[in-house]
Amino acid sequence: MGETARGEMKKWLALLVVFSLFFVSKAQGQQQSKPYVNKQSPMVHMSGLLRLVETIPLPTEGYIDHCSYDLKNQRLFISGENNRELVVVDLKAGKVIHETKLGGTPRKPFFNPATNEIWLDLGDNTAVALSGTTFEVIKTVALTGGKGAANRDPDNAAFDPVKGLYYVGIVTNGTKEGSIEIVDTRAAKLVGSIKMDGSDPAGIIVDPAANRLYVGMGDVVNGESVVKVIDTAKRAIVAEWPITGGPQPHVGGLDPAHHRLFMGSRLGGGHSVDPGKLVVINTDTGKVVQALDAVGGADEIFYDGPSARIYFSGTTGTLAVFHEDDPDHLRLLGKVPTGAIAKSGMWIPELKRYYSAVPKHLVQLMPTTQYGVGDWITEEAHLMVFEEAP
Repeated sequence: MGETARGEMKKWLALLVVFSLFFVSKAQGQQQSKPYVNKQSPMVHMSGLLRLVETIPLPTEGYIDHCSYDLKNQRLFISGENNRELVVVDLKAGKVIHETKLGGTPRKPFFNPATNEIWLDLGDNTAVALSGTTFEVIKTVALTGGKGAANRDPDNAAFDPVKGLYYVGIVTNGTKEGSIEIVDTRAAKLVGSIKMDGSDPAGIIVDPAANRLYVGMGDVVNGESVVKVIDTAKRAIVAEWPITGGPQPHVGGLDPAHHRLFMGSRLGGGHSVDPGKLVVINTDTGKVVQALDAVGGADEIFYDGPSARIYFSGTTGTLAVFHEDDPDHLRLLGKVPTGAIAKSGMWIPELKRYYSAVPKHLVQLMPTTQYGVGDWITEEAHLMVFEEAP
């Protein structure tokens, strides 16, 4: 081989080494894990809010949705969302006594003691009634579009026990065809459907005395969400109120005596972003009177009149407890530790107890500075039982 050929070969070998180093460096950069980002707010001092008295194992995996209860028989009904089942807990015995498998994803149950029925909306675009004795499905009502209709996902709901009407919010994932479905539970039939001109009618609460249904829309338009006010007698939208300071509501609560509406907003729209917002609205004027930081992933709001407390649960590991000093001034009393993704729960005022449903989840043992490296343990699903501390 001549000197010229040797020189050309050396040049090609040098270029090959440079390219190899470039691609190795690039591959190593792509393999590096993303830095850990803490999406939760710092812990705060907690004292004298609720005390843990019991934990009850649950048989579910994955997300758990809303609850209802039978006070007379001391039973709690839990929507096993991911498992497609209704879980029945005997609160006196402290154990699960029944699991009812369902055809669709269960969301928002309501127990009606007058009829001994549990009404529940399912992800297959139906509403069903279960017997409060056998816990089996005894009635099925197809919602608008029919059972199994595409892009129609029943989610939140509200129940008027006086009129026996069950209001179900239909989410339509991006289209403006969301609706409020009205089921007459006494006749077991669909009696109305109200178009919402949006995709996410999420935070729903009924005020039977005022003949109103409040619907917080999770849709964000020009950076803002609205509450749509439905006249339940006319079955029509009669007002829209901007939710300033807390868009993307997912749950509603009500203080009917002081005419105050509470909206729990998921800033960022998901389960893991902390803080969320508690927005207080005057239902006489439609004006926001206060917007406070709350836990992320809002899913439940319960107002307790005797204690003037508001229990606000989300997905980021704590239950926020607020106090209503007066109708226009609320303050955070503190946060009670629950569990990861423990978005669902139930305040039972007659028992002065809060029940927090914690899904099965993983707990990382290594410190967050070593994110992506380390051991994990599994924490099984369970129900945390808290009692009110004076």
